[in-house]
Amino acid sequence: MKKIVIGLPARNEERAITKSLSSIREAMLFTKRPNMMLVVCLNGCIDNTPKLANDFKQEYPDIQCEVIESTEGLVNAQREIVKKFPADIHIFPDSDNTIEINSLELLISELENDSKLVVAYAKTIPLAVPNNLSIFHKIGLLYDSQNLLTKRYYFHGRLFATKDWYIPENEDVVLRATQTKYTSELLKYCKKDIFLYADDIFMSSYVMNKYGIDAIRQVEGAHCFSWSVGSYRDWWNTYRRRNIEMEKMYRWFPEYNHLWPYLNRRTDWSKWFRASFPNKLRWFLFLSMRGWFFIKLKAELFMAKFEWFKPAEQWQVTLTTKNELK
Repeated sequence: MKKIVIGLPARNEERAITKSLSSIREAMLFTKRPNMMLVVCLNGCIDNTPKLANDFKQEYPDIQCEVIESTEGLVNAQREIVKKFPADIHIFPDSDNTIEINSLELLISELENDSKLVVAYAKTIPLAVPNNLSIFHKIGLLYDSQNLLTKRYYFHGRLFATKDWYIPENEDVVLRATQTKYTSELLKYCKKDIFLYADDIFMSSYVMNKYGIDAIRQVEGAHCFSWSVGSYRDWWNTYRRRNIEMEKMYRWFPEYNHLWPYLNRRTDWSKWFRASFPNKLRWFLFLSMRGWFFIKLKAELFMAKFEWFKPAEQWQVTLTTKNELK
């Protein structure tokens, strides 16, 4: 019987974690699989998240649930979960998402039925928002629809299941980063004990390199629900933190650089021509914004080479995605 562990890293998610945990519990009960447990890993919380997680554990003894702690950081929390609770399949939702009731079963079944598949992930559905949206929110909804983008080969980390979770230990990452000055400057963006911030960027490269590009698949019908990015500042923070992580991959893990065509999506112009006129304009605005962000980040990375420039930490919170869950 396969052991399945659902790991939920949580840091300062008091506005969302109760709804997130409730949706995970419902999905666990829906699967009717006996050898399944939920592990919440608190990492650096300074709000009410620990109390809410422990209250949930006490209130719902109908699922097996453990609450543990790790050092701050999503990757550090996932690593702690995998080390303490080995399993045949690890599933990682985000603590500011909810998941559809059948999503866990769909992801697990996909992995069980295809021996060559290593990562199965869900599609993100934007949560319903008021009608008076900003232009940046409308761009976010259009982007999340995936309607104007080329095929995705990599996976996103909002809800994924894997047979092989692996991210190098922090010591190994630092060793790579400090080999030359050209690569070590990116450490200026890192907090102590957090050197890789995003699970999906490294793992997409690792899985495709080890198992092939077909080892990752988005599963039809598996859904998670989250808020779309809805402000200029949050778009910049999202682009910046994602592309700094990509720079780390490019410089610190050059053995994966042959996968770059599969780690980025581009505009599918045939789909753009068929889009409505408002969506065509929104997409041009998005591309213009992204072009400006590219220039801005390149300038920042150049200035970061000098000791007198201290860049802001890489992982800035996107406030428009942290609203209370419905």
